[in-house]
Amino acid sequence: MLGGYSEEKILDDLYRVQFEGNQHSKPEKIQNYLMYRCAELTQEMGYDYFAIVSEERRFDEHSVRPEVVQPWIKSGSMSGGLKVYANPDFQNPTSSTKYTGVYVVKFLKNVDEKYKKTVFNVDEVMEELANIVKE
Repeated sequence: MLGGYSEEKILDDLYRVQFEGNQHSKPEKIQNYLMYRCAELTQEMGYDYFAIVSEERRFDEHSVRPEVVQPWIKSGSMSGGLKVYANPDFQNPTSSTKYTGVYVVKFLKNVDEKYKKTVFNVDEVMEELANIVKE
């Protein structure tokens, strides 16, 4: 799984935005991408501010145990040499964790007192995170 974002319309000014990482993504990076996507979506919808009305974070951890197809691989060369490749330890599983962040955001034209603790200015968020998400 490569990860990425998705969004779901709840009301005209209320969306559920999700950003899912892969096993290589750090939670901080996913949060930055999620905030940036919320700002982008808010701008696309014609609003200047968004408020986070709820949030959810999930860590999905699972074990990966490769199948033993062949314990080693031999390969010969035209000059008569022989290489033997040993496969990793198939008895011990590898742990893989995937982080997902979800925000329900409300689009706002102005700062609303009701949401003053969780309201964000689209331009400020995009400016602050532009270099981080465009790496």
